[in-house]
Amino acid sequence: MKELIIPPVQLTFITTNKCTASCQNCCFQCNPGNNNKLTLSEMKQYIDQSLEVYNTIKLLILTGGECFTLGKDMNCIIKYASSKGLYIRVVTNGYWATSFDKAYKILHELAGAGLTEINFSTGDEHQMWIPYDNIVYGIMAALELNLAVAINVESSKLSQFNINQLKYDVRLEKYKSLFDKKLLIFGGVWMPFIKSTEEKLNTTSIYNKNEKSPLILHHQKGRCASLFNTISIDPFHQMVACCGLTVSYIPYLRLGSVKKYSLHFLYEYQFHDFIKIWLFTEGPEKILQFCRKKLNLPSIDTTKWHICQICVEIFRDKQNLSILRQNYGDLFPNVMLKYTLLREKYFKIINFTSYEK
Repeated sequence: MKELIIPPVQLTFITTNKCTASCQNCCFQCNPGNNNKLTLSEMKQYIDQSLEVYNTIKLLILTGGECFTLGKDMNCIIKYASSKGLYIRVVTNGYWATSFDKAYKILHELAGAGLTEINFSTGDEHQMWIPYDNIVYGIMAALELNLAVAINVESSKLSQFNINQLKYDVRLEKYKSLFDKKLLIFGGVWMPFIKSTEEKLNTTSIYNKNEKSPLILHHQKGRCASLFNTISIDPFHQMVACCGLTVSYIPYLRLGSVKKYSLHFLYEYQFHDFIKIWLFTEGPEKILQFCRKKLNLPSIDTTKWHICQICVEIFRDKQNLSILRQNYGDLFPNVMLKYTLLREKYFKIINFTSYEK
């Protein structure tokens, strides 16, 4: 079993399902009235338990929901994680950055506690709740404090707001030299979670009226790189196999309760699972098309799909799981050989020497 394990490099807390926004297509269905959260003492406990087993963990990610709704608890957990030698990233919608001065004051305190990176999420749905200016103030304040900054802009055929509006904002002109160094702006592939939006997306032209040329959507293809690198814990104390957009909709990706089982057991038990290894090695698209072929069904054009949508398509149909169980023996040797080679590359890229000993 040991020879299959890839130790985690990240610890992620989906700290809360509470959010200051109520985006229709939120992957976790977060809103202001959803108060489920991890407490400060629980997060400290999970940090200690994780580091006790895996000295390979270098980064703590605080996300949500909206992690800034944790208030001073977030400052405390950042300080605690920093004292353990971890880098810390927070993911936020920027609701708190209502002016440059306010954003600077808040981030100055967090940077002093040990924050190293901040990720902002914005786009059409976010901006129904959070003004675009907040994102700009947050970026400016973070860069003045020498924090690494990443901006994830919702990107789809329906998008009115796009990354160019950020890149060419005159207020960010003075920070041009930091673009692609301390400041990364990218169009994150966006996906619908309600039927009306999905129908509209499917009938919308590839042209965006705010673009001079066709909107090119960059969809991740190939293997799922979200597996086997992170210990992820949600507000219900469930460890999840990844932080993909659809993880809450696929029971198969819930690994179990960290209240009932140890972090170590839950993380490593998933390496007993051939399908997860196959997802990591070759990706959901290949698995889906394999199932379709075995069922004598036509292949599905997933060109415009988010990789997580393909994963949902596999697990929503019990026939697919039946096909995978029936063909497990034939698939196993080839997939496991590829996985072994891929794992070796990981150990070369990241120094796991101490773990191997």
